This record gives sequence, structure tokens and C-alpha cells, in this order.
Amino acid sequence: MTNKNKKTSAGIAGAAAPSKQARQQSEDSQDYSSFKTVLFYCMLIVFLPVITFFLLKAVVLDGFFEMSELKVNIFSAVGAVVALHIALGLYIYRAYFGGSGSKASKVD
Repeated sequence: MTNKNKKTSAGIAGAAAPSKQARQQSEDSQDYSSFKTVLFYCMLIVFLPVITFFLLKAVVLDGFFEMSELKVNIFSAVGAVVALHIALGLYIYRAYFGGSGSKASKVD
């Protein structure tokens, strides 16, 4: 091999390595973005109904309406279930319609 051929073959191998690294970083970025999205919706699904229950119970129903304790708990639970369904609906909407608009394709 001459020096010219060595430089050419080294240049090809050197150009392929950054491409793999850039592709890996792109995949890692997509994975991290997906993780953040799923974590957000998991926290929303867990904490929104709990917060809704206690806010309805303490602030709205006990504060403004004079109801029995049983009715306050029932209405608070119904509000928490509605909040849970809203959070689940948002997650399903996001999963079905997708947020990024780009489809990943396999590259061999």
C-alpha cells in the first residue's frame, strides 16, 4: 500500500466512527426524551388524583359546602377518579398520536 492508499482507507474508517457515535447519541437522546415523557405521565397519573382528592375534600367541599363527612369523601373520590381518567386520556392521546411526528426507521 502506498501512503496515498493508507490515508484514504484511514479517512474512511475515521469517517464511519463519528457516524456511529452520532447515531448512538441520537438514539440516546430519543430514549431520554421518551423516558422523560413516560415519567411525567406516570407522576401525573399517581399524584393528580391524590392531590385532587385532598383539595376537593379540604378546600372545596368542607370549606364552601356544609355536607356530611361521608358525602364529602364520596364526592372527593369521584373527583379523584375523574382526574385519573383525564390523566390516562392525556397519556393515551399522546401515545396514539405521538408527540414528535417523526417515525424511526431501522438502518442496517
